[in-house]
Amino acid sequence: MDTIIFDLGGVLLKDKPVSILDNISISKNDYQELTKFFDNWQALDLGITTLKDKLTECNYSKRILDKYKDILLNYYTKREIDNNLIKLINELKKNNYKVYILSDNNKEAYLYYKNHVLFKNIDGWIVSCDYNTVKKDGKLFAILLNKYNLNASKCLFIDDNNNNIAIANNYGIKGFLYNKNIHKELYKLLSKLKDCS
Repeated sequence: MDTIIFDLGGVLLKDKPVSILDNISISKNDYQELTKFFDNWQALDLGITTLKDKLTECNYSKRILDKYKDILLNYYTKREIDNNLIKLINELKKNNYKVYILSDNNKEAYLYYKNHVLFKNIDGWIVSCDYNTVKKDGKLFAILLNKYNLNASKCLFIDDNNNNIAIANNYGIKGFLYNKNIHKELYKLLSKLKDCS
């Protein structure tokens, strides 16, 4: 095992995008209204639409837009990055592992994270919006292996979705199901890496 592939949302990024609403002062009615923005992101993940398109599609009132437009369009800057896993990535790199990110995500968020200082040690990115296909279609795994000339049998894919792990397994990539019970899962993850080495 010499290559570790991380998912972003639910793994390197805590919680779901909509969770940023929990960290701002907001009325119950506004909260319910704003959750529409975070529904059905497939077109965003496929790179077909932008966050601005999504905002327009929600048809919000001027009051909502005046108050929350910037927060919604820049939601990704408010998401919490899991610093424990960033430390783990840095340790993996010190031990000569290759580290990649494979994610379903929109272009705006992807470009932000790709240029974020905490992700400086990532060897490569495969993000759905660049390839007009999402993980459940399976093609992203083939793209990752081919683009970076990876040996599937030496890869470990870490995701919070069992279906994605099953698809990775179809390509010969071992999977690790991750959840936010951080200390226990970090221990399991480290043990898994040790067992696979």
